[in-house]
Amino acid sequence: MKICLIRPPILQLKSNFSFFGACLPIGLAYIAAIIRQEGHEVFVIDAAGSALERFEAIPSSLDSLTRQGLSPDDIVERIPPDSRIVGMTNMFLHEWPLLCEIAEKIKKRYPSMIIILGGENATAFWNRIFEETDAVDYCVLGEGEHKIIELIHALESGEATSSLPGVAAYKSGPSQAIPPSKRIQHIDALPRPAWDLIPVENYLAKKDAWGVHRGRSMPILATRGCPYACTFCSNASMWGNRYITRPPADVVDEIKTYVQSYNINNLNFCDLTSIIRKEWIREFCDILSQQPFSLTWQLPTGTRSEALDFETLRMMYKTGCRNIVLAPESGSERLLRVMKKNVKLANVLSAVRSACKAGMYVRINMIVGHPEETLRDQFQSLLFLIKAAWIGCQDAALMMFAPYPGSADTNKLIQEGRMTWGTDYYYSSLARSGKSSRTYNPRMGRQFLVFSQYFLCLMFYLTAYITRPWRLFFLIRNFFIGTENTQIDQLLRTKWHLLRTKDSGLALNNA
Repeated sequence: MKICLIRPPILQLKSNFSFFGACLPIGLAYIAAIIRQEGHEVFVIDAAGSALERFEAIPSSLDSLTRQGLSPDDIVERIPPDSRIVGMTNMFLHEWPLLCEIAEKIKKRYPSMIIILGGENATAFWNRIFEETDAVDYCVLGEGEHKIIELIHALESGEATSSLPGVAAYKSGPSQAIPPSKRIQHIDALPRPAWDLIPVENYLAKKDAWGVHRGRSMPILATRGCPYACTFCSNASMWGNRYITRPPADVVDEIKTYVQSYNINNLNFCDLTSIIRKEWIREFCDILSQQPFSLTWQLPTGTRSEALDFETLRMMYKTGCRNIVLAPESGSERLLRVMKKNVKLANVLSAVRSACKAGMYVRINMIVGHPEETLRDQFQSLLFLIKAAWIGCQDAALMMFAPYPGSADTNKLIQEGRMTWGTDYYYSSLARSGKSSRTYNPRMGRQFLVFSQYFLCLMFYLTAYITRPWRLFFLIRNFFIGTENTQIDQLLRTKWHLLRTKDSGLALNNA
């Protein structure tokens, strides 16, 4: 069978305090690899990577959005007419309105093509997807490699798909019962991502939109899943609570191929929770240190602090780790219990201190406006941020609470009638700061939360720069010479370039 896989364009919100940029689609590359391994012909349309310098303004009920990449019409034009199946990746909620438009355009032009969605949002949001359009035929739920192959085989042979585990079908209705499926136990047995089907060089020629830009960077996954059950996270619906690691030697071998094939000098680990087991990261560092090449690597998504003592962090630094992100989410022990975060703030501060001592740049992630947050909780978060800055933490990301489909917090908001579906909600994961933010906290209005977000951020950076005033000099210098070490360096660069783009679609000069 001929199968076309699509990665949608990137949507950005200029008024957002953070930045959402185009990065290599590692999930789609894994799916393409296993489909090809099964003998099918695979054609990939990376709508973002094919037109990284194309920016167009698109209207929305929330605010003016910027679309980076090919337009929906361009995507449909590129689909091989003899494709039997079109698979689209849907990782994020804000992608859904655009994916819905693309799916309906495909169905209008090619009525017989079977359209399949997969990814984290498709997993948690499939019943709503089927309610909003009849253009999507199937949603693959959870870890997709084995399930998509089973679905393709059933479609190829004409067998019934209703009993396939982890597959939801439009014809069965949005309230169907989905048979449970098992996680992949040996992820090292999966074929490596099919990067030859992706315009990799287009990304490598631009500055990194994932982590701090440290040169030619590739994404990599060393683990899958997360054993924790934070109430604000949709991990449980996608991965369950099983945490699976690849053998460290297998990860290093993949790194070696990227150095040889793409001449990279940096890696971005995309894991949900990169480091849980101290033994794993130490073995990884031991093997990496024996390689004939050298490169930097970073953890831009976030990781746990329990396994990060000074000796471990020093080993990581010696093998090239320069940036690490810790995600306590709150400085309130009470709120952490409510969110089932299962983290000790003392451990986080200890990891921050040790990482800074080892020479790393550290960022902490915090949530503002959780539905159960109180003023006392916010005050404790303020104190925690000041402590973190005082002991050396360089960056802090304070994002407004956004209810992700499939999370326990979202389910509770829906049950209590405090949240409704709609376009404003779909873009809420983009609008996590500024005038476009929304509040789901009955004690805090939107304007107050925006003030709190900026105030907490201001107090963190004031403390960081007052205690170490030379950092302000390096911040200004890095901006003008194009060097990046911290997340705020990356933020200033990406927001500056994005603000320079015009609504008419002026190309982003990201040389």
